[in-house]
Amino acid sequence: MSFPSKTLNKFVRALFASLYLVWVILTIPLAFDVGGVNCGLAFSLTLLVTYFILTTIQLLARRTRYFKWISLVYYGQHFLIPSLLTYFLSYYSNDPKIESKLNPVLIWKFLLINATPIITILEGFCSLLLIQAIGQTVNWLTMYKSDSWLIISLIGSAVVDTGAFYCLYRIYVLPITIDILESSLLGSLLTLTFGLCLYGIVSGKGSMIESSLLFAYIVRCIYETFPSLAEGASQALANLLTLASQNVRNEIPKIPPSIMNPISELVPFLTKTFPLSLKGVWEYLVEALQKLPLSLLLNLAYRIGVFYAATKIIPSLYKSVSYPSTTSLQQRSRQPSSTRLSSLESSERVPLKSRKSFHLKPPHHQPPSAFIRLIYAYSPCLVIAVYTHLMLSYIGELGVELQVWPIYGNAGTKIVVHPWKFWNWVNMATTLILYVAELLNNESSSGGGNSLTSHWKVE
Repeated sequence: MSFPSKTLNKFVRALFASLYLVWVILTIPLAFDVGGVNCGLAFSLTLLVTYFILTTIQLLARRTRYFKWISLVYYGQHFLIPSLLTYFLSYYSNDPKIESKLNPVLIWKFLLINATPIITILEGFCSLLLIQAIGQTVNWLTMYKSDSWLIISLIGSAVVDTGAFYCLYRIYVLPITIDILESSLLGSLLTLTFGLCLYGIVSGKGSMIESSLLFAYIVRCIYETFPSLAEGASQALANLLTLASQNVRNEIPKIPPSIMNPISELVPFLTKTFPLSLKGVWEYLVEALQKLPLSLLLNLAYRIGVFYAATKIIPSLYKSVSYPSTTSLQQRSRQPSSTRLSSLESSERVPLKSRKSFHLKPPHHQPPSAFIRLIYAYSPCLVIAVYTHLMLSYIGELGVELQVWPIYGNAGTKIVVHPWKFWNWVNMATTLILYVAELLNNESSSGGGNSLTSHWKVE
């Protein structure tokens, strides 16, 4: 009886987490668009502080008798978000001199603007982790499950490379202006990326899927560096989705009557029985979705995806260090099938008592599961901060000048750059440098390329 209750609890928590994420994604752009920059910042800061406080109280009261009541208050915040948005919109519309009164809003804006290098470089680091995790997982599946995964990885790599090369081709045919310095940086980074990808494939220290994903990520960063490219790509994708939806609508009359008749009878029934009070909520959601740019949603989805993937990958890397591999089965380089079979047969001839156990004893210190749970608990705070930072970037509030030299003072020659472009270039260079270090580590240590899968069970 405990299993259904646990499953139900997980489902309810996932439902409320999804509801909260939907509310955050829909309400923050409305606060910026309708109430202005200060309204959006105040609203997002209130959401972050409220969630942080209630989450902390809930974690502290987990083993007390008040936990159920505190959980009720915790989940009740999900339904107060529209009311908070309405309050801030009316408050900022009635008091235009709000900037000098809400110092926390100015501090929040200052922190977000100066968090650009952290968020950008962290995104590149997490993206590289995800790329390597995908490559190592596909390699493990190919070695120990089926050679069909090699065909799948080759097809996937070809698709990713084709899309990346097409996007790269658009850079040279679209009428955009790139100065000589940016053109030099672009050519140097692309040359370095091609060289690293080819070296990883030829030397066997990387893989096809890793190289294709790394190349695609660098192309994505290039698009983010030049806003006109990102807007053009978003518009092309929106046109493609519109065309696909029109094709689906044209195919609806061709659906058999046995399927269409029940649907045509169900729609009027739902229209009559659906509460009228929810009609306004539906219209609100439609209006909010229309305010969201496609490029903003894609960036948010990507950043949340790679940050969440990093929280799953890092504990696995920790386990691979805590449980080192001692079997010859877990070498990075692929062996011929006959060699692997002969090694397996020879290992089976070894007496059972003298054979080393594949399942190692746990280490003295356990993986930091409590720390990972804390990251999961406070992850909506990171989502709110990243989303608000993206909104500031989209509306041009991150500034257009960044003095990189001298760092302090005004003496000597000044070097002023565009902050968003500068940190995107730094992110691309840092990602490639980290990949070079990973390739060198794979070259100097056996099994360096299977750090994620070295502790996986082989049946």
